[in-house]
Amino acid sequence: MSKKVFILSALTVILMISFIVSLSLGSVSVSFSEMLNLFSSGDELNKKIIFDIRLPRILNAMLVGASLSCSGIILQSMLRNNLAEPGLLGISAGAGLGAILIFILPFSLPFILITPVSFVFALVTTFIIFKFAKGLGGKFAGFISTDKIILTGIAVSALISSLNGFLLLISGSSLTQIIYWLNGGFSGRGWNEFYSGFFFIVTGLAGSLFISKDLNVMNLGEELSVSLGLNLKRFQKLSIIFSSLLAASAVSIAGIISFVGLIVPNLSRLLIGEDYRYAVPCSIILGAIFLLLSDTIARTVISPAEIPVGIVTSFIGAPVFVWLILRKRN
Repeated sequence: MSKKVFILSALTVILMISFIVSLSLGSVSVSFSEMLNLFSSGDELNKKIIFDIRLPRILNAMLVGASLSCSGIILQSMLRNNLAEPGLLGISAGAGLGAILIFILPFSLPFILITPVSFVFALVTTFIIFKFAKGLGGKFAGFISTDKIILTGIAVSALISSLNGFLLLISGSSLTQIIYWLNGGFSGRGWNEFYSGFFFIVTGLAGSLFISKDLNVMNLGEELSVSLGLNLKRFQKLSIIFSSLLAASAVSIAGIISFVGLIVPNLSRLLIGEDYRYAVPCSIILGAIFLLLSDTIARTVISPAEIPVGIVTSFIGAPVFVWLILRKRN
């Protein structure tokens, strides 16, 4: 067994252990033996806690963590920038705009509409960014310069963020709900959110694994990639589609969660190397572990109350990010 396969296997085992531990922890502790008895004859309250509350929440956390980290590693490879993440390109800000509009409309709408509306706004924002970037022209026919994508993304993200800030000022009584959603979290997320995002996230993850070989070629640079026969136009379109699909789905389920799409891909490459055939699945598993553990901390550290998981990921991610910068400099 090669070292890379061993690392992936070890991370899978860690994910399974984290899943079981997270399932047992909460305001009401459920032991492993009690969980096993639930499948035969168990306490009805424990059944409701496990199957209706904790299980869908844990699965949502794993899906969102995997999708954000996978989206991050795709964007970082495509843009050849280790600081790239979904938030950099305005995907998170676009989803936030859709959610804020649901909250501040003069007439009430079902809370369940936040997920599809924020998903659509995130995709539309991504489409606008790449249309603008493409309009600026590129070195190769049909191919968009990575610098233009980054600059356009920053500009559009800043514009939408300023609009979001203005809407927050006039949101009135909905301000608390909006801030809580923008900080990211899985409170109240259940099977409906899981089913609504499952197909899109699995499609994006499978597509990312499919283009992982091309990511290795792209890592050599635009000119050399073309000389080696990589179809840059096709590769870039697929990368944009898969990364946007993953990020939009994740944000629509859990709100804006920082640092997952930034630090997990860097940690994955540090752990398993620059071969994206292994770095992409490593990032997917590591992202699921990271967000699952972060959500477990968020709902247990001040139990029975909880804090937004976005605060936990920022608290953990910020020092890790500084460490990565210092390590690279040294």
